[in-house]
Parts: sequence; C-alpha cells; structure tokens
Amino acid sequence: MPWPQLRSAGAFIRRGQLTLIAAPPGSGKSLFAQALAHRGDDNGDVPSTLYFSADSDAGTFAQRAGAIATGYQLADIQQLISDGNDEGVEAAIAAQTGHMRMDYTSNVTDQDMLDEIDAYAEVFGKYPDLIVMDNLSNLSVDGAENEFHGLQENCFFLHDIARQTNAAVITLHHVAGEYEGSDKPIPLSGLRGKVSKTPELIFTMIRSGELMNVSVVKNRSGKAFADGSNAIGIPVDLSRMRLG
Repeated sequence: MPWPQLRSAGAFIRRGQLTLIAAPPGSGKSLFAQALAHRGDDNGDVPSTLYFSADSDAGTFAQRAGAIATGYQLADIQQLISDGNDEGVEAAIAAQTGHMRMDYTSNVTDQDMLDEIDAYAEVFGKYPDLIVMDNLSNLSVDGAENEFHGLQENCFFLHDIARQTNAAVITLHHVAGEYEGSDKPIPLSGLRGKVSKTPELIFTMIRSGELMNVSVVKNRSGKAFADGSNAIGIPVDLSRMRLG
C-alpha cells in the first residue's frame, strides 16, 4: 500500500484475500489499481503482478504507464508517441513494469483466467503476488443465470483464486446508477449488484476536484464505515496519472 493515508487507516491489500474497488466511470479506479501495482510499498518492494486489463486496451494502459513512470502529462506521452520520440518513455515503462505481466482479452472467462495463472506459474515457478481483474463485469463464469447472479459468481471465483494461489486479488467494479453522477461518498450499499459479502476489503471512490476521496466501507482486518463517511482524501492529477 503506497499511500500513507490508507496505511494509517489500516487499509492494506492482503495476500489470500479479495479486494474490491468501486467507483463511477472515469473517476480513477483503474489508476488506483495500476499505480498500486507499479509502486508497491513505495520503498522498492513491488508485487509480481498478473493484470487482466479487459476494460482498457494495450495503448491506453501504456499511456497511463508512461505518465506514472515519467510524470509527464498524458497529452505529452501521446505527442511523443505520435512524433516517434518515445524511446525514453518506453525505457521508463519497461523499468517500472518489469514485474508485471498483462492480458488484454476483452471478455475473460473463468477458464481463460485459470489458464493464464497456470501459465504464469509454469514460467516463473510460482504464482504472482498480485492478480488484478479490471473489471468484474468483464469476467464470465460458467453457469451464471443472469447479470447479477453472474457478478456474485465472479466474486466467488476470484475469492477462490485468492485462497488457492495466496495472491492478493483486486477487482474493479461499477456503482449503482444513482451514484454515477453524485459527489457524495458511496456507501457499501452503492455497489452494482449484491457483491459485498465475499470481498474482505472494499473501497469506494469519488473524485472531487484535486482529491480522490477513498472510503473504506468494508475491512475484515480493520476499521470500516459502511456508509462511506470515513472518506480519505488523496491528491490526484489525472492528467499525469498521479495519485498521492
């Protein structure tokens, strides 16, 4: 956990557990997960990562990675790529993401995910420390009867993955429609579908100006406020993919 504000609140991403991050579209939840995988604890300890980026293509992910690695604005990264002057950016990305392996399949089945995890273990001789699924609705588990039952089954599946591999598993998720345009903290009840029972840790997020307000609405290992009233402000600059 690279952000001291969340460390002080006892909100740590733990191995063997499922963490869910929910926020409205475009508010920075993918940035949160990607920056966490990039930075680790901010003291040089980074988690070996298998990242399923179903919601963002390789180009989008690379531009974010470039901004995180260099501090440049996304517009600068795009211009450097367009001009063919991106060697330095590519080197910075490679240096910061060497511990990460990516999968950009847009609709991931449970078997796809199991195959990728097994392949990772075969190549590296161990399971990854961190597995990210972006996002929950892009995962399809066989046997789901409808959308909301499918979301529950997805959580059960990811929870099992965390237990079986001892990886910290993070999934990103949407909020209910009434919270998509709201500037109020999002409670535990604001998640899309009934998915709150399975994860051990749940963050909800809402961006307000230059702050990302992160609420710990469920935390089996520490304090949480289900109504979202414990929102913790972390400085954010989406133009540079900077959080904290």
